Amino acid sequence: MVRAPDDEALVREAQRGSLASFNALVERYQTQLYNLALRHVGDRQLAEDVTQEAFLSAWRAIRSYRGGSFRAWLFRILVNEARDLHRRSSRRPANSLDAMLDAGLSPRAEQDVSAGPDERALTAETIRAVERCLRMLPEDQRVVVLLSDVQGLSYDEIGRALGLPLGTVKSRLNRGRVQLRRLLVESGEL
Repeated sequence: MVRAPDDEALVREAQRGSLASFNALVERYQTQLYNLALRHVGDRQLAEDVTQEAFLSAWRAIRSYRGGSFRAWLFRILVNEARDLHRRSSRRPANSLDAMLDAGLSPRAEQDVSAGPDERALTAETIRAVERCLRMLPEDQRVVVLLSDVQGLSYDEIGRALGLPLGTVKSRLNRGRVQLRRLLVESGEL
């Protein structure tokens, strides 16, 4: 059985200029980065743009990568790209989040084919409500909640991805979860 190269081996090759090795890393992480971007910016097209820009930035900076969690390094780049997009778009206001949600631009969960239409509709509505509430969190809390609870990063990886001390990660995650729960209760979801 042939094992896929680990991140460290692919990164070393990419640092030597191997586009094929970097492309293997892109294939390995593109879904995770896109999902984080989508939940962060709330729009499919913008999420694709942010993800693409994050990978381009990673390729340009690959020689400066000094080890640690490559995934956390990528997530940090993606979060920075999303923040840059937010700064640029705040200068040029776009459609409201409600209009985007009404237009069906929120991510959809995979439908359980065994579930009936009522169950699928309820699940989809619950997901939309959670996503709406997530976008209502302050950015610093939202990013930590997404990295932890959606992407599954450890506290240490989140700290490295965001350049934060461990205690700050834990407190933002706690505050974000408490605020998210409050918002869900107020919306009638819990």
